[in-house]
Amino acid sequence: MTKIKLEHIDNLRRWKKSGSKIWSRWVPHHLYKYEEAKYKRALKYKFLEITEKDRVNLRNIWQKVCFAKWWKNYTLIKNTELWTAKILLDDIKQHSGTMKELKSLIKTYV
Repeated sequence: MTKIKLEHIDNLRRWKKSGSKIWSRWVPHHLYKYEEAKYKRALKYKFLEITEKDRVNLRNIWQKVCFAKWWKNYTLIKNTELWTAKILLDDIKQHSGTMKELKSLIKTYV
């Protein structure tokens, strides 16, 4: 099996072939500019921070990055209307509570 690299994921992010025949281009991976900023912040802090209204594309890319780098797939999903959040580990809910509490809690996990 081909070793997965960030270059392969970046190609998918730009709607190109991955170069290693690992994932389909037709699964939504393409990111808009505002999602690029969230993606780069996630790479820096090792967890993805999104709202409930964000597209699934960013979560698909993040899942593949975690797989390639052998990181745990932590995601902080915020509800900006109620100022609540939940922490997911591999799409399984771990914690829920206020946004401020969970932002500080998730930083202790990674």
